[in-house]
Amino acid sequence: MCMIPWNGKTMCISCMLRRHLASKAPACSSASPCHRPLSTNSPPAPTTSSRRAKLAPSFTKPLCFALAIFLSAYVFLFRSAPTPTTSANRIQYEDHIAMSATSAKGWHARARPHPSSADFVPARDNLVFAVLLNAPADPEGFTVALFRPDVAVNARGQVLQVQSDDFTALADLAEQVIRLPETGSFMNAWRVAHDRTDRKIDRLFVPTSSGEIKQTSVQGWHPERKHLKTPVAEYTELPPPLYELFGYIQEGRDGYQRGHEDNKDLIAKIKALVED
Repeated sequence: MCMIPWNGKTMCISCMLRRHLASKAPACSSASPCHRPLSTNSPPAPTTSSRRAKLAPSFTKPLCFALAIFLSAYVFLFRSAPTPTTSANRIQYEDHIAMSATSAKGWHARARPHPSSADFVPARDNLVFAVLLNAPADPEGFTVALFRPDVAVNARGQVLQVQSDDFTALADLAEQVIRLPETGSFMNAWRVAHDRTDRKIDRLFVPTSSGEIKQTSVQGWHPERKHLKTPVAEYTELPPPLYELFGYIQEGRDGYQRGHEDNKDLIAKIKALVED
């Protein structure tokens, strides 16, 4: 209900109209013409002022009604108008709805040893993505790689068979990540804000439609931190696809101990695919 000031009070439009029209209506009394006896004499001709007095209510009522309609429409449109959003909010919202519809959380635990692991040979044509690690304790580390149609190689060098839904979710996120803008920094890194600067860098390598391999890195990924140290284009936080995918990537190091890899030769072959 729209409330407006009226004669020192605040009231709704309908109440204001009723009081306004009531104040314009002529009072009926014993002295008024409706209580006088009928006369055989002809009534006097109406004067100009009496005509105006009779016409005034007929003009006032539709005018007030039109004013009420106008004010009601204005209030409705004003309150229902969408809240303006910045370009950054719009982009992040679009990224949010573009994220994988199916969560891949726990994909590594659901994967099983691949039945053809002994015959697996990594090929660039089948590569979906590979992730290397640059950290103070492991400057040339390897985290995980994904190959079509259903193969993952984890940090230990184990060849796993990934469930179909998990594989699709991971591959879709990788495709979204390569469409993000370039950061202009070393390793094309998105740098998460931390108090310390010596944070690990996860390096994602994804083949593009042109045959090239694009690198996208995240320095200091943390499950509870998204704010960027330096904005990238209109992003002030890690884009949702990037944040989500790099969270899943960490699972590739579950159970890993440096120096206890199961297949170092396989890891070296995968690293060669993206580092050449």
